Amino acid sequence: MPLHLDYFYGGEAEQYSFYRVPKVLFTDSHYKTISVEAKVLYGLLLDRMALSVRNGCDNRVFIYFTLEDAVELLGCGKDKAVKLFKELDQDGGIGLIERKKQGQGRPTKIYVKNFTLPPEPGQTSETPKS
Repeated sequence: MPLHLDYFYGGEAEQYSFYRVPKVLFTDSHYKTISVEAKVLYGLLLDRMALSVRNGCDNRVFIYFTLEDAVELLGCGKDKAVKLFKELDQDGGIGLIERKKQGQGRPTKIYVKNFTLPPEPGQTSETPKS
């Protein structure tokens, strides 16, 4: 049964929070192999990273984002979440994140890497298209 929802009027949509997923993940051929779910997970990781930056982290930023966080937010199973992290990881995946284990009982540090690609040889450096 469909929900009976109202329409947006004027600037109402601006009152809500949204997760942002970079367009380049959908438009650049380097990222075409990543599933849509992994791209959404990357957007969730970017959102968590922005929070760390706002809280005053000046060095190389890392976050804690557990498998359980992914399962809950994406509404998927544990095996699926493991697969999505692997798609993003630098070890066996595309390299958008780097995970560092901390030891028994401690959460893994996740370094979310910058999605902008360096220019191809012979090209000038340009700002990525938004």
